[in-house]
Amino acid sequence: MLDHDFGGGVAVRNSSRYASYDKFYQNIFPGAVNAAGNQVAIPAYNAATQRENLFNQTDLTFSLDTGPFKHKFLTGAEFGRQETDNFRNTGYFTAVGANATSANVSVADPRYNGAVNFRQSATDANNHGVATIAAGYVQDQVELTKHWQAIMGVRYDRFEVDFLNNRNAQTTATNDNLVSPRGGLIYKPFDNFSLYTNYSIAYVPRAGEQLASLTLSNATLKPEEFRNYEVGTKWDIRPDLSATLAFYQLDRLNALATDPNNSALSFLVDGQRTRGIELGLSGNITDAWKITGGYAYQNGEITKSISSSALAGATLAQVPEHTFSLWNRYDFTPNWGVGLGSVYRSKMFAATDNLVTLPGFLRFDAAVYYKVNKNIQLQVNVENLFDKKYYASANSNTNITPGSPIAANAGISVKF
Repeated sequence: MLDHDFGGGVAVRNSSRYASYDKFYQNIFPGAVNAAGNQVAIPAYNAATQRENLFNQTDLTFSLDTGPFKHKFLTGAEFGRQETDNFRNTGYFTAVGANATSANVSVADPRYNGAVNFRQSATDANNHGVATIAAGYVQDQVELTKHWQAIMGVRYDRFEVDFLNNRNAQTTATNDNLVSPRGGLIYKPFDNFSLYTNYSIAYVPRAGEQLASLTLSNATLKPEEFRNYEVGTKWDIRPDLSATLAFYQLDRLNALATDPNNSALSFLVDGQRTRGIELGLSGNITDAWKITGGYAYQNGEITKSISSSALAGATLAQVPEHTFSLWNRYDFTPNWGVGLGSVYRSKMFAATDNLVTLPGFLRFDAAVYYKVNKNIQLQVNVENLFDKKYYASANSNTNITPGSPIAANAGISVKF
């Protein structure tokens, strides 16, 4: 990252980021139960994803006065490239048969002790995709009066996706020219208190492993669209302690949803709406005691029926009504400090058919900090301090991920 201040309110920042990811996972999970209810099928698969990202962004900020109005302008450009390879294998239960893709086991003792060989089936993914982005944007924050400010901005994106199915050499390509506006109004009756409202449209391109589970067409390659409406307030209780409150509505179009009974398959949902309230508190209670906390209420639903697995009025998958988090850090001395926090999440549905529920949970985390000197800090974090058993997320009704048992990691932070 490179920054330069030219003086007079003019500054430029350029940042570049390169990342290389290599992900592999393997899963054996329950499938259909037989009519008698005493046996369940167990299928299996594994999947590998390799991805490289390269992004560059340049921002230019400057101030300008036009008559009674004061402007703070932001303008810039972003360029990026993402290259992804997906490879999926199906598990074959050779003790059942050479081409058996599942094994029936007793519900009372759902174990399979035979061999499982992984190889590609006729429909498994072997794909290569390249997504590129070129974008430009401008934003103006206008001070209208002492108490009123307006923010107006627009971003233009050029998304291009080239997709190759390595199995049959089929190629699919698409490009989108997207305009994302945003606008907001801020009212500050007091220096430490403000009210705001804003509206924005944003897009996320379809890329990577998402494409492995869709029947490819220009329609399925179209980016996901987000429309957000929000009103809120911020109160600086003290210079080092602030509270926030926000009410919002988020509409998602062309969203990806996993088939409730087959995590390898996905479909598009053109009507998802989430309404919610968010409360936040962050800052210093005392010189030694810092807190960061938040509570959110969400009501997410499907607004348009897509299939029998995604009916209008159904609750969105993995959207809990209530979430809460609180983190405390207390420094006993200039060198030693401890942290203690909690995370709460109410129950939520695993998939859009609302047939399987993931129970809510309360988890506690902790940390110890030691500052060696002004440039070096050591810390140890412990997640799930009391080894709580809970379910963290789900890809479908049968692909449910347990939360991590008690886990610790140590780190060092060095400033130059």
